[in-house]
Amino acid sequence: MNSTSDSTLRAAVIGVSRVVSVIGIVAMALMVVHITVDVVCRLFGIALPGTVAFVANYYMLFVTFLPLVVVERERKHIEVEVVAQNFSPRVQALLRLFAWILAASVLGFLGWEASHEAMRAYRARMFIVEQSIRFDTWIPYFVLPAGYILAAAVAVSRVALALLSLPRGVVPAVAHADGYFAEHPRR
Repeated sequence: MNSTSDSTLRAAVIGVSRVVSVIGIVAMALMVVHITVDVVCRLFGIALPGTVAFVANYYMLFVTFLPLVVVERERKHIEVEVVAQNFSPRVQALLRLFAWILAASVLGFLGWEASHEAMRAYRARMFIVEQSIRFDTWIPYFVLPAGYILAAAVAVSRVALALLSLPRGVVPAVAHADGYFAEHPRR
């Protein structure tokens, strides 16, 4: 991989994760405002329709599933290294590479299945009725596959980087791929 495509890949992943972070932050802010307005309205005996529908079906999906790409990029998933820390650096590197392959596979599978579910919801034009008002719920179904597939793409990129760097050796290749997508890469 040459330096131009190298920096382009890093810039693309960091750029996408920043955009997704902004979308998640905006969704969280809208959710807070929406709930606050609902609570204030209830104090005056006014029922604000759609709060439960929007919180459960829109805001929470944007807040939890889209930012999976950020979690994957920063490698902030839960890790338990009770036994692995006692292995040699080479075995640890191979285990990390295997974990990335497994994560990419699982995220890709979840994205694939979620896309089928999103299309099913779209075809059925799923909706709910809250306080006699119809709210379409098929739209946010597409957030799940987007989040899963973006996170899978980062994991696949990390595996590809490690495999392309194998001539350096397993440990340096995995170390290179490990910190590659950091905002401020280790030198």
